Amino acid sequence: METKNTELASRVAKFVNRFPDEWQDYQDWLRTIVSSQSWLQERYPAWQATLIFRWRLVYFVVYVASGIFFGRLRRKFQQTVDSVATRTQYRYSLQRIATLLAVVELTLCGIAALTGVMLAFYYQPTALGAHTSLKMIVDRVANGALIMSLHDVAGNGLILFSLIQIIVMFLGREFLLSWFIAWVSGISLTLTAMALSWTAIVLTWEQTGFWRFKIELNILGSLPLVGPILRDILSGGSGISSFTLQHMYMVHSYVLAIAAILISIAHLTALVLHEHHRQSDNPLPIELTDA
Repeated sequence: METKNTELASRVAKFVNRFPDEWQDYQDWLRTIVSSQSWLQERYPAWQATLIFRWRLVYFVVYVASGIFFGRLRRKFQQTVDSVATRTQYRYSLQRIATLLAVVELTLCGIAALTGVMLAFYYQPTALGAHTSLKMIVDRVANGALIMSLHDVAGNGLILFSLIQIIVMFLGREFLLSWFIAWVSGISLTLTAMALSWTAIVLTWEQTGFWRFKIELNILGSLPLVGPILRDILSGGSGISSFTLQHMYMVHSYVLAIAAILISIAHLTALVLHEHHRQSDNPLPIELTDA
């Protein structure tokens, strides 16, 4: 049994010896475990001494393997953190992605505004004419279904890309004070896009949108102090009627649409100017390669 324990300890030593840097820190510990074998046999029965000895070897292997793994992981992470060029390239890439997303958002705002103007020529914001006018646009107006689909896709895409951009800006540490205008305008654009989507749910004058808007309007009216006032302003009275459609159409087509375009322009301008200013102050290091 003693011979098997010694062979097992030799295998452990060969395993740890594959990592010469870490082996220097643990070889004394392994020698202590091996030298304790005779002392254990004198104090405990043979099976208990073998169990304790092998348990110490198992603990040693687990401890050393964990130390080697996390030590190397920590060194790699430290090398990455300490690399100024890597961090600069990482932040520059995220800043460039944020700028490109802002261009996409402005493009989607333009598409939504253009298609919205086209739809406005035929849409009637009344209880009797809303659904009929939209059906007429799809069935009788040339490319009406395509225009309406583009309007819906642009609105939903604006929400999606604005949310993605918030994540990208956060990862690029653009939530700091130096990016205040870009950060505030990005959040404002996201909220405006969501408000555009919310105000459009009742404009189709369908059962699903009607009851959803009614429930959400009641939730809005339950807010303290300002809730009843906002509900009356949006609904145009005590219930959902043609006045509600006219109010929501006005808010959707004029207030929120114009605000979204202006905010997207301001957002893109802030990102471009700040990126240009950051790049001029901290230019990227040029990597020289052999010809």
